[in-house]
Amino acid sequence: MTEGFLLFPGQGTQVPGMAKSAYDAGGYALALFDEASEILGLDLADLTFNSDPETLARTENCQPALLVACLALLDALREYRQFRLTGAAGLSLGEYTALVALEALDFADAVRLVRRRGELMEAAGRATRGGMASVLGLEAASIEAICAAISASGAGLVTLANYNCPGQVVISGDLEALALAETELKAAGARRVLSLRVSGAFHSPFMEPARRELEKLLADVTVRSPSGLFVNNADAQVLIDPPAIAESLARQVTSPVRWEQSCRLLVGRGETEFYEIGPGRVCSGLMKRIAPEATVIGISDIADIDALPE
Repeated sequence: MTEGFLLFPGQGTQVPGMAKSAYDAGGYALALFDEASEILGLDLADLTFNSDPETLARTENCQPALLVACLALLDALREYRQFRLTGAAGLSLGEYTALVALEALDFADAVRLVRRRGELMEAAGRATRGGMASVLGLEAASIEAICAAISASGAGLVTLANYNCPGQVVISGDLEALALAETELKAAGARRVLSLRVSGAFHSPFMEPARRELEKLLADVTVRSPSGLFVNNADAQVLIDPPAIAESLARQVTSPVRWEQSCRLLVGRGETEFYEIGPGRVCSGLMKRIAPEATVIGISDIADIDALPE
């Protein structure tokens, strides 16, 4: 039996055709797509496997598609390698996937929640002139100070949205404040400031309408204590209490994703072997920058599962 700690990626890692090899193999993976399609009233397999990249990238499409694709790969891993997870964490959207894997959220509830979460985030983005930018090569403390000064000056709101890894932070805010931040961050020594192709200022106060609605939705959902170690995004803390988990999920859309801090906490607790379940290798790449001593095994298709030792 194989065991390990799971990492689940977030929005932006999706690709058409993700998890299709698991779906084609049948079994639990196929059943998950069928169940999600019935819940959502659309053919999620067709959307996931055959959409063009732009259609799949739409927030309300991407979030359920990525959630189900990752869980399909996990079910294939469990089916073919009798995998046992010791804990899980997820990057933004991936937090919902982690909670399903840890039996803290029912699959059907998670599918409905992330579809609605995507719609709410998209609507909040359209209601504001916001965006995001990745900042490379500057310490987080310097970025925090510059963003705080711009926001305090009345030039517009800009704040940190993702602490990804050393030397890579994402900021979020209104477009004018982001433009000013780019100038000041480069003057302070940032190697690059790259605008991201997103539809709003995610993980910032601009998402407050989405947070309020998510809070209401989560109040009607059963959340249980996780079956293994779970570290949340908003605080980079181990959470066990169901009400605290529900509150954190709602707050997550308006607060920074503390991924670097979460990974440091896990490694500090003795976790050194991780499995990244889903398309791409974003979590693997970030972990190399955060804790080079850790090992991350990527599982993005059936071939990766077949390559694991018996």
